[in-house]
Amino acid sequence: MSKHPGEFRLNRTLILLISAWLSFGTSAKQGISVSEQQERISISKSIEQIVSNYVSNGVFEGSILVSDSNKKIFENTYGFANLADRIPITKNSSFQIASLSKPITATIVLILREQGKLKLDDTLARYFPEFNNGKGKKITIRHLLSHTSGIPNHFIIDGWFSKDFHTYTSEQAFIETIAKLPLNSEPGEEYLYSNPGYFLLGKIIEKVTGESFSSSANKAVFEPLNMSNSGVSLAGQQDTKIVKAYQLSAGGGYQLLAEKNMKLFGAGAAIYSNAENLYRFESALYGEKLISNESKKDLFNPDRPFSWRVGVLPIGHEIQPRVHMYDGKIDGFSSMMVRFIDEQKSIILLSNIGTSYFLKKQLVMDIAAALYNQDIPNRTRDVSLALTNGVRTGTFEQVLSEIENDKYDLDESSMTSMAYELLWSGLADKSLKLFSLINRSFSNSPTAESNLVQACNHRLTKNVHKKSEVCKIAL
Repeated sequence: MSKHPGEFRLNRTLILLISAWLSFGTSAKQGISVSEQQERISISKSIEQIVSNYVSNGVFEGSILVSDSNKKIFENTYGFANLADRIPITKNSSFQIASLSKPITATIVLILREQGKLKLDDTLARYFPEFNNGKGKKITIRHLLSHTSGIPNHFIIDGWFSKDFHTYTSEQAFIETIAKLPLNSEPGEEYLYSNPGYFLLGKIIEKVTGESFSSSANKAVFEPLNMSNSGVSLAGQQDTKIVKAYQLSAGGGYQLLAEKNMKLFGAGAAIYSNAENLYRFESALYGEKLISNESKKDLFNPDRPFSWRVGVLPIGHEIQPRVHMYDGKIDGFSSMMVRFIDEQKSIILLSNIGTSYFLKKQLVMDIAAALYNQDIPNRTRDVSLALTNGVRTGTFEQVLSEIENDKYDLDESSMTSMAYELLWSGLADKSLKLFSLINRSFSNSPTAESNLVQACNHRLTKNVHKKSEVCKIAL
């Protein structure tokens, strides 16, 4: 445990990028005017100031890469790959990217479709004897890709939250478990996010290639794009390239999280990568090096995309660029990618500290404002930044008191996200106090009260809620 996280450094990569722009001049080979160079330098400085504020408040450590016109304009790292040994994160450090694995898996499936090894309308019954039943004959690969299979998410599986379940449940046994789950809806009818669905896609990839999912990912995506810092986490093995993961600690600072067994996440969340490798992947999707333009129509179908969010993203008051975006989160790790497809801009964020996911998304939006030369929000009175810093520095109770005295601008969504993050970090007492404050501050909000009741009844608060005055009142 350490109380000294978050030391950020101006990465040498960023300095080199700025120096490179200055040295290029107005050469026709580069195709960038002096004014464009100056604008990019100005944007990169703004991004550095934005990120540094989140780092200093204990919200972010990790890696960020920003591109414009398919050229990197900002690349920097913050914090530690190994806090105990004071090993800094570098541009070659890899992170578990969690559900950001899914767009890569979807791309692999489309590559195999183009090779004639499978069809999107193939059913589960074709590949799994366990699904040789009514629902297995209805659910197709297309349904799995678009999260419309009706297969529920893994949280309802009995024993899922037990470490022993992940250690001792074989992949075959997990397939049998998924096959027994009742469908939430008829295949093709409704969107329902499903990690088990993508686990099955990984098994289908293995069946049609005759190789492991890891080998298939290497051959289909990682090797062609020279993504040398990317791979698939195998059961019982941890690649030394992957940084350690941390979460907020009750005594201040961060505490180390145990390495996650990713066996039962498979193709849905077990990929690791770094920002530069993910930039190679997203850049390749503008051309046809990986998949054809016809396949991209399926991948980015606005009605039923394959693990991408497709739409527009309001930035400021008037700008609404078209985007393809996705993200992931698992046990201390966070990953976010936003592609602004018309201007070929992108933002990639990877983090190894389990702080507010809401605030990391807010960080991405602040970077987007800088990227589009919009006004950057003033975060001086941001309540969740203050709360995060309060937990990190051991001044949480003081921040709660300051909130009561109107020192900060309150936001129910941001505060609720923070309260749940505290709950998942094992800080049940702090979580319940924050849920109670939210309920008092937003007394007319039905969600504020229901979230408090839910928190009091949560399995992670069972050891404290009976002793908590907060829950005695709420229940």
